[in-house]
Amino acid sequence: MATVLDDLFGFALYVVGELAVTRKLEVEYLAPVLLQTEYTLHAEMLSRNGRKLRLRARVEDQNGQVVATADALFIVVGPAHFTSRAPVIQARR
Repeated sequence: MATVLDDLFGFALYVVGELAVTRKLEVEYLAPVLLQTEYTLHAEMLSRNGRKLRLRARVEDQNGQVVATADALFIVVGPAHFTSRAPVIQARR
């Protein structure tokens, strides 16, 4: 479910017209989410503060019951973020 919600946020950001990466994603499971069952997903952008975008989503079953919610923080990046290699950070021993 977390992967589905992160992907949903990605589509929402596409509609908004921003390239951004996930900084934080919190999912709250309110009821079982079953396989081979249709759900309706909703996402909205709550706010923007500089490069920080806050989004919220909910997942509803066929009866309109909310089975999961998510809050996320995304950071706006440029296209180079996806094509350049980031330096590898090594843990200290």
